[in-house]
Amino acid sequence: MKTLYMIALLFFVAAATETFAQTAPRTEFAIQLSKNALEVKAGTSTEINVNILRSKTYTKSKAKLGFSSQLPEGISVSFEPAEGLFDTSVATIHVAENTKAGNYQFILNAELNNKVKGSIVKLAVTEGKGNAVVTLNE
Repeated sequence: MKTLYMIALLFFVAAATETFAQTAPRTEFAIQLSKNALEVKAGTSTEINVNILRSKTYTKSKAKLGFSSQLPEGISVSFEPAEGLFDTSVATIHVAENTKAGNYQFILNAELNNKVKGSIVKLAVTEGKGNAVVTLNE
């Protein structure tokens, strides 16, 4: 019985260790987004979580969130928090009413200890209420 208990305990510890190894990198850090592909109507906003997975070396490093690429016209992103010692931030993606429908992508990134890591966001903008074109014939 004691052996069975010990085997079960070792299996649990090994499984827990493997799960942790998949989420936290052994060295440096990684960026993980709650969603990498989004569909948003023009004139609306959506939120995604930006998780910073840190190795032991980076546990006390302050992070700064930003972009590695230019944002498409009519799209803006704000972070809460944008800087500091945190593991998760909420990125709010705003799509202006006059943004053209289409597929866009940009890179959200985090900087820790002068190292930058990023993740690609694919954004499909669909027509909103304000995007209708009216033609008047005189």
